[in-house]
Amino acid sequence: MSEPLYGTYYPSIDSKGRMAFPNKLREILGPEFYLVPGKGGKYISVYSPEEYAKFVEKLSAVANGVGEAARRKYLAFTDKQVTDKQGRIFIKENLMKYAEISNEVVVIGASYKAEIWSKANWDEFNETISDADINAALADLVL
Repeated sequence: MSEPLYGTYYPSIDSKGRMAFPNKLREILGPEFYLVPGKGGKYISVYSPEEYAKFVEKLSAVANGVGEAARRKYLAFTDKQVTDKQGRIFIKENLMKYAEISNEVVVIGASYKAEIWSKANWDEFNETISDADINAALADLVL
């Protein structure tokens, strides 16, 4: 993937668990991608095949019993998706439950991956970090 993923989108999910995946993100991710439980939050990570291969490689490098448990969980929940003719994907029930998604979702571009959040969890996440916290974290970064 050459171009970073960015932007915020507000698609909806129909009663069958289908969601129109944002066209701008699909153009960068390609025709197929992987849905994976988010690390450190209640969201779904969306990886291109290349980025998913990197993710699995890093996951495989984690030694010990906890690493094995993490591999089981992440790989068992992973789902490969190809959009239909309307640009929709299907989000499996186990991923929807993990991310606490019902009908209101937010899809964001997050550099090398996209993320699918429930609107409630996205709003809560945004309330937990302040502009001052972000500015402090980025203080040494030259933009």
